[in-house]
Amino acid sequence: MNVLAIDTANEYLSLGVSNSGQNFFFCEKIGNKQSTFLIPQIEQILQEANLSLKEIELIAYNQGPGSFTGLRIGLSVGLGLAYSIKCELLPVPTFALYSSPVTQHKPNLIVTLDARLGQIYVAAFNQVSLAYLLEPQLVNPEDLASLLSQNQDLTPENSIITGGGIISYREKIAAKLYQDYKYIEQNYPSTQQMLTIAKSELLEPCSVFNADLLYVRNKVAMNLQEQNLNKANKQNAATT
Repeated sequence: MNVLAIDTANEYLSLGVSNSGQNFFFCEKIGNKQSTFLIPQIEQILQEANLSLKEIELIAYNQGPGSFTGLRIGLSVGLGLAYSIKCELLPVPTFALYSSPVTQHKPNLIVTLDARLGQIYVAAFNQVSLAYLLEPQLVNPEDLASLLSQNQDLTPENSIITGGGIISYREKIAAKLYQDYKYIEQNYPSTQQMLTIAKSELLEPCSVFNADLLYVRNKVAMNLQEQNLNKANKQNAATT
């Protein structure tokens, strides 16, 4: 299957194309210029793969969580391309991208992402089936250890933790969590894993009419009152 993978979930523009078993990749840090470079880079990587757009049979995209604007740009372009060539799309959650050879020596993976505003996105899944054992959710760092301890499917013996969320808020997370679970640091995944997932057929593709994004945080910003309260809490914490 000829697959185009699009990831615009952060400050990097990451693309991948699979053509008859050969993979081609592009990844560059471009900040907030996703909308400027996305379509030209798709054209370029298709040329490198010796494919025309109409030969693409599936378009995989990062479903989130991630940059609100970046995700919408990626999905918008993916929708437009898929509609024009009448192909399906494959929504791939950011969490699933962290499953890799360095994490797969245990069956379950717990992924923590920095959600900003002092919080963490967390989800856990079986790495063979990609089935969730802990649905994507937003938690306070100090509640992470308790959340995991309540899930009988996730034990230090069968699970690994990865992702930057657990590092960003290390001082707020119970030390026992670091003692019990093995943590594996990884750079942000490339579209290699997205292509691998697309070929595995573990996730369900969808039509252009059913494609969506995964918004774990319903509210993307604090209002003025909440910002002032957050600043006061930080000041109080600094003086105690």
